[in-house]
Amino acid sequence: MFRIEFVGVHREGAPPEVLDRMTTDLTNLPQVVAHAKSLFSNAVAQRVHKPLPRGFRILDIQGTEVAHWSVDDS
Repeated sequence: MFRIEFVGVHREGAPPEVLDRMTTDLTNLPQVVAHAKSLFSNAVAQRVHKPLPRGFRILDIQGTEVAHWSVDDS
């Protein structure tokens, strides 16, 4: 199980704000990354009343970050 956190702008000296989070039962990390990218695309297209995410991070069951992605990385 993994937790996907969608994050906002990273301000210098502060961690990025978590805008949304969800858990997934997927156990294969590459599948989780692909799923998170799909969710990110949908969130950007449909978001109206909340700030747009700038990226996401994926945490394992212990809360350790195992992957991340940002529009700035593209």
